[in-house]
Amino acid sequence: MTVATISGIRGIYNRDLLPADIVAYTRSFSTLAASPEVLMGRDTRSTGDLMGRLVGGALLDSGKSVIDYGVISTPALFRESRVRERAAVMITASHNEPEWNGMKFVLNGRVVAQAEFNRILKPVRDRSHKGGGSVKPGPRPSYDRELVKMAGEGSCDGVKVAIDVNGGAAIAHAPAILRALGCDLTVIGGTPGVFSRRIDPTNDDLELLTKTVRERHFDVGFAFDCDGDRLVLVDGEGTKRTGDYMLTLAIKETLPGLQDRSVVVSTDTTQAIDDVVSELGGRTYRSKVGEANVISGMAERHAEVGGEGSSGGLIDARFNLCRDSMLAAITIVGAIKRKGPRVLDQVPSYHQVRLKLEMERKKALASIKRLQRENPDADLLDGIKINVSRRSWVLIRVSGTEDIVRVSAESPTAKEAQQLAESHLGKLRGLS
Repeated sequence: MTVATISGIRGIYNRDLLPADIVAYTRSFSTLAASPEVLMGRDTRSTGDLMGRLVGGALLDSGKSVIDYGVISTPALFRESRVRERAAVMITASHNEPEWNGMKFVLNGRVVAQAEFNRILKPVRDRSHKGGGSVKPGPRPSYDRELVKMAGEGSCDGVKVAIDVNGGAAIAHAPAILRALGCDLTVIGGTPGVFSRRIDPTNDDLELLTKTVRERHFDVGFAFDCDGDRLVLVDGEGTKRTGDYMLTLAIKETLPGLQDRSVVVSTDTTQAIDDVVSELGGRTYRSKVGEANVISGMAERHAEVGGEGSSGGLIDARFNLCRDSMLAAITIVGAIKRKGPRVLDQVPSYHQVRLKLEMERKKALASIKRLQRENPDADLLDGIKINVSRRSWVLIRVSGTEDIVRVSAESPTAKEAQQLAESHLGKLRGLS
């Protein structure tokens, strides 16, 4: 099944996502691109080169020139789009498994808005061949240099870091950046396109990385997804931390350097963010789930920092309008250098459980409405979020793309979070 949201179009290549679809979506996107050139990049999936030819050909046919960066991370291409003021297409299925592929559409460093995405989904009526453009290899992205300059070359000298890039696009950036900062670095999964674990590090045990960090006494470990925007942290004890924990830590280290300490996070992100932001004199705002919704909320609140805990995604609008794993990684490595490895234990942590239930969309929405009537004080920003106590909540949302209801619960203890999630899952079954 093809998944189509403003975060991108994804499917299994040549089964759900057909070559004709790829060409049609690209031609529609070209009508939104004011620049004569469109940037193009891809992650390391085996179908990336084939899709690149289709996307590049469709852009040429639409009268655009193409700057092809080859393998590049999503954050790096977003940054290039912003710096060069050019539209861009990132060929990736993000955290989906290797048989999937897709496209993310970028306009001058930002993801397309909903109205723009609706236009992409509509076929272009004018099928005339414009031509006249050319394909050129992209220059070396400024992304790596900018991050090294931001952190300071050699500024993290001696910090022992292990990274699991799992054959993904982070290969093109993470090793060079961390070595330039002076880190004592070990790279796992450094062969492009060879995936030895699940693509999404938030859903994998990261056995090799955790073992490496623990047995070789590294200060920290990082795991990336295929297009390099998601990040998971492994602490010095070899324990995999949640994406929510990583985001909390990154935000705590970022906020002191800001005058306006407003933060926007998705409604399913840990309340530990609220604790940290409040302690630093700031205020936390919530958005609907989804990176684009967080970024929209940041723009509305004029907030420079935000993110989504579920994906371990830090967004720092001063640099990039997307989740940026490398920006988060260098922020955390810098904190370890300044404060020592114990900095990883200095943010609050709650326990979250995320479950899902297959349910026909119509029935799921009806069940949500009944829960709303039973809980008149609930937060209805995105689905229904019930504050069970001051430190415990449960969020129930209907998927926008599948016949699935997602139930997330958070509490100070793992047992209570599990009980909350399971009890509300049971309620949904009873209501259906």
